[in-house]
Amino acid sequence: MVVRAFRRSAYVALLVGVALAGDGVSSMIPPASSSSPVYASTITAPFVSARPTRHLPVPVVPVHFAPPARLLIPSLYLNARVELLGLVRSGAMDTPHNIWNVGWYRGGPSPGAPGDAVIDGHVGLPGSPLVFSGLAKLAIGAEVIVILADGTRSRFRVTGLRSWPANSRPRNLFNRAGPPRLSLITCTGKYDGGTQTYADRLIVDATYIGAA
Repeated sequence: MVVRAFRRSAYVALLVGVALAGDGVSSMIPPASSSSPVYASTITAPFVSARPTRHLPVPVVPVHFAPPARLLIPSLYLNARVELLGLVRSGAMDTPHNIWNVGWYRGGPSPGAPGDAVIDGHVGLPGSPLVFSGLAKLAIGAEVIVILADGTRSRFRVTGLRSWPANSRPRNLFNRAGPPRLSLITCTGKYDGGTQTYADRLIVDATYIGAA
C-alpha cells in the first residue's frame, strides 16, 4: 500500500509539473483586439445574387459556427476532447487543464469560419509523451478533422510545419479574417530540465477543405 501510494503521488506530481511547465502556447500572446470571444451560435453572411436587382434588398442567409468539441488526426490515431480556453494573466493563451485534452482559443474563429482557429496541446516531458507528442510527425497533406458542438465536422489538410521561438508570435497567428485555416501548436526545441520548459513552439498549419 505504501509503495502504491508513493507511485500514485509521484505520477500526480509529474502531471502537475507538466501542466505548470508552460507546455503548449503559454508564451504566445494573441492580438489585443481578439481577447474576447467572438464566436456565436448563428451569424449572418451576405448572399450575392448572380443578377442583382436594384429594387430588392440583398437576401441574407444564416451561417452556423459552433465551438469545437473534438479534434481528430487519423494518421496519429488522435481523438481528443477540446477545451475552450481564454487568456492567462500575462495575456497569453491558456493551456488545457486536462493534459490529455487540447484547447481552442475561444477569442478566435471556430474551425471552418474565416480566419485562423488556434488549438494547442501538451507535448509532455522527455520520456513522458502527452496528447500532442506526435505532432511533429505529421506529414504534409495529412487530414485533420474538427467535430463541432453541433455535430458538424470541419476538414483541414496540413500544409506546413514550422518552429517558432517561444517568446514571440508569427504575424498571421490568431488572425480573425481571411480564408479559414487551423493552427495546431505545442512545444518543441531545446528542453530546460530546471524550468521544465521548451525553447520553441511547433506550429502546424492546415487549410480548410470543406465539411466532413
